[in-house]
Amino acid sequence: MTRAGLIALAFLPSALAAQVDTTARRDTTATRDTTAARDTTTALLPTFAPAIMPGPLPKGTRYTFTADSIILSSARTLSDLLSHIPGVYVARGGWYGEPEIVLYGGRGPSSLELYWDGMPMRPLGRDSVYLDPARIPLGPIERIDVIILPASLQVYLVTAQHRPTAPRTQVGIVSGRQDIADYRAGYATRTRSGFGVSLLADWASIGIGPIGNTTPPFGTSDIWLKADYVPPGGRVGASFQLSSASWHRAAQDSVDGWRQDRRDKMLRLFVAERDDGLGWRFTATLGTSAVSHDTLVVRRTTSAAILEASQTWRAASISGVARFGAAGAPQQLEARAGWMPLSPITLAGSFRQSFYVGNRYGWRTFGSAGLTLPLGFSARAEVAWQEDAEAPLVTTDAMHRTLDVAGWLRFENRRVTLEVGRGRRDPFAPLGFAAGIKTVDSLNPTPLTEFVAAHATLHVAPGFTLSGWFFDPVIGGGDFEPPRHGRVSATFYSKFWRVFKSGIFALRGEVAMESWSRSALGGLDTAGVRRAMTGSSFVDTNLEMQLGGVTLFWSVTNINIMRSSYVEGLGYPKSVQQYGARWFFTN
Repeated sequence: MTRAGLIALAFLPSALAAQVDTTARRDTTATRDTTAARDTTTALLPTFAPAIMPGPLPKGTRYTFTADSIILSSARTLSDLLSHIPGVYVARGGWYGEPEIVLYGGRGPSSLELYWDGMPMRPLGRDSVYLDPARIPLGPIERIDVIILPASLQVYLVTAQHRPTAPRTQVGIVSGRQDIADYRAGYATRTRSGFGVSLLADWASIGIGPIGNTTPPFGTSDIWLKADYVPPGGRVGASFQLSSASWHRAAQDSVDGWRQDRRDKMLRLFVAERDDGLGWRFTATLGTSAVSHDTLVVRRTTSAAILEASQTWRAASISGVARFGAAGAPQQLEARAGWMPLSPITLAGSFRQSFYVGNRYGWRTFGSAGLTLPLGFSARAEVAWQEDAEAPLVTTDAMHRTLDVAGWLRFENRRVTLEVGRGRRDPFAPLGFAAGIKTVDSLNPTPLTEFVAAHATLHVAPGFTLSGWFFDPVIGGGDFEPPRHGRVSATFYSKFWRVFKSGIFALRGEVAMESWSRSALGGLDTAGVRRAMTGSSFVDTNLEMQLGGVTLFWSVTNINIMRSSYVEGLGYPKSVQQYGARWFFTN
């Protein structure tokens, strides 16, 4: 029986084949339809979620600069943008190409934390203490988030992500006084399968300035390349980017000559539960940073791996981050959370522990609570405690313990936004000063400081806006934290809807003034002699016009021809003009 069954199975395929209808003939009239046109309709595809501080956050905690606000402003550097934050002082070594050190809260280098797509950006090489935000290219950036803490700023830079399947090309040209030349070329494309490539290149230079102007010749080239893959589902993705910045500054009496090349590489992967930002998400990042060709220091490379897991609900979020550094970069464990238990209440906070070279470790924690009140009012309270290092790559830096608090009251409606606050910062001893500015060697210790601050926006009429901020250390105050420091601006912006119904034309004009009072706290020179700050008021103008994808601009810096400067002993040019155009083409 068994043998008979096996024989039957062996002949089964032949029997089945014999039952096939061999009389059927292939229909030779059925041919491929070649008349159907290829689908060229532009589609919008998902991208990586922006690597920013998760919400919800109390009102007023976050400042956001979008791509439009970056383009439609006179800011050429990240330092220029950060000067819109109340209490920020930019110690400018001169004009374009010179150091632009951001100082906030009397905390020296620890007052500024920068993240490029979630990867910490640390100073390397000769500038291993203070990071100069002016040397960070803005060309690849489409969004900047600034989280305001009582004595520090957390800045999240989000690189451009091309969403449509239609390719885009951009070209830019800038010229002006002192033989300014700036050229930009960019291209981005995306396939329907989710693969995309973006390329941006910037070349800029400035020539010899007049006598007394501490803006020597300077040249830079920035190249950024990004390749990413996020399929239409939007729940997985991979991205690799390379950023190369090379710059060379000539030496002058009060400014050090400096040449440096910096290369940053980053690989990111993510997997998510959903494509709308809710649910769980896991992100892994590998990155390296290297500096070379410096005339004073040898090549240096650091690397880090980051693992982040998060869970997001409609009214809450929680995330955990583990950073594993190498070649001197610290190991860090961080937890962040935001929650709206009730509609008028918002709670947010973070905790971070860092492990440094030399068996050192530190902590930082921050908490904020917001309350929405009737009639457009809201209140916010903040507290930050730390026992941490100022500069992670300086192995001799001791831990600094501080406790800082601040409270804010906010009023907001369709016409007016006004926020006032008062805070207290513990004493602090800043570490050295930024390389590149020879007239200042170090900073005085900052005593216990109490400050008042305010910022406001008033929509006077359609298209016309007045805005500004004010900061005053009423008790204490540190170097480059001048009393009665403020910035005001008057802006006109209109798309002229009735004339150009398609909205392709827009006009923006701005007059802004930054002013501060005289102060005796302008840092220490190499002999330990205290330097002062002169009271100054600098007025800038900016005029921009958009027509379709073309933006034309003309800006004038120090139009009121002030003879003072941002750092005593350094010159600043008078009535400096620059003008140019940028085109965006959709192919």
